[in-house]
Amino acid sequence: MLPMTPKKLHRIVAYLEMFTWTFLIVGMILKYSGVTDAVTSIAGGIHGFGFLCFIFITTLVWINNKWPFGIGVLGLFVSVVPWAALPFALWADRKGLLEGNWRYTNRDEKPHGLFDNVLAQVVRHPVRSILIVFIVVVIVFSVLLMLGPPVDVESAIEGQTN
Repeated sequence: MLPMTPKKLHRIVAYLEMFTWTFLIVGMILKYSGVTDAVTSIAGGIHGFGFLCFIFITTLVWINNKWPFGIGVLGLFVSVVPWAALPFALWADRKGLLEGNWRYTNRDEKPHGLFDNVLAQVVRHPVRSILIVFIVVVIVFSVLLMLGPPVDVESAIEGQTN
């Protein structure tokens, strides 16, 4: 069983997302101001972890609390906007969207549909679920590292100045 409520877990990952955005942006400022580019790759990896945690927990809370589609999509969208995760979490809390406990903690409750089955597995077997998610994230992260950044910023900047 998950040891904390959806509200508390969502708030924690919103703070994590906010702090990792800050770390990444500081790293980018240091890189593009010519101070050092050593921080950016470390900050990028840490932010990637925070981003994926926020996406995963927001999706779980969306399913658990039966958010309307638009609210769920907004919850995912804010993860790509610097520092927007925490204001979203605070707003969702004020609107009562984070209230309640995890569904399916009682084994007699039967999940209906794919998303509810996934939620039931995560709630009933959190350690196993975290391990599976961790392995999937490592694989995805490794593939993305091999592919490289989506845009070569330096080349794009040089192309504009020539």
